[in-house]
Amino acid sequence: MDRPDWTTEFAQHVAGTMIEAHGTRFVEISAERAVLELDWKAELTQMTGLFHAGAIISLADEACTAVASAHAMGDGGWDASRFPLTIQLSANLIRNASSGTLVAEASPIHKGRTTVVVQSTVKDERGRLLATVTATQIIPGR
Repeated sequence: MDRPDWTTEFAQHVAGTMIEAHGTRFVEISAERAVLELDWKAELTQMTGLFHAGAIISLADEACTAVASAHAMGDGGWDASRFPLTIQLSANLIRNASSGTLVAEASPIHKGRTTVVVQSTVKDERGRLLATVTATQIIPGR
C-alpha cells in the first residue's frame, strides 16, 4: 500500500474553510514535519497594516494540526473521524511583518495514542522569527 501524500490530501479538503479563505498553502506534510505558507493580504492585517496576531497563530495551528493529522491517520489516508482537535495552544508573538510570505514549520514533541503535542515556528520570508506556538491535540476515536 502506498503512503498517503498528506500535502495533496490537505489541499483537497480545504475548500470552503477558513484555511482556504486565508490562502494557506501546504508545502510539506508528514507525521514528522509540516511546512505551510501564507501571503500577506489586507484581509489578514490589523489596523496598522501588520499581520493580525490571529492570522499568525492560525497558520501555526494549521501546521501543528497537519503534523498531528498525519500521525493520527497514519498510512490509511484521510479519515475525518480521526482528525485531531486542538485542546490547548500557547503562543509567543515576538515580532510582526507588514508584507511578504509567512512560513510555518511544525514538528512533534510527543506522539501518543490519544494526544499529540506539536511545536511550531512562524518566520517571515527573511527567516526572522515572528512566533512560536505549541499545540496539544486530542485524537478522536482512540
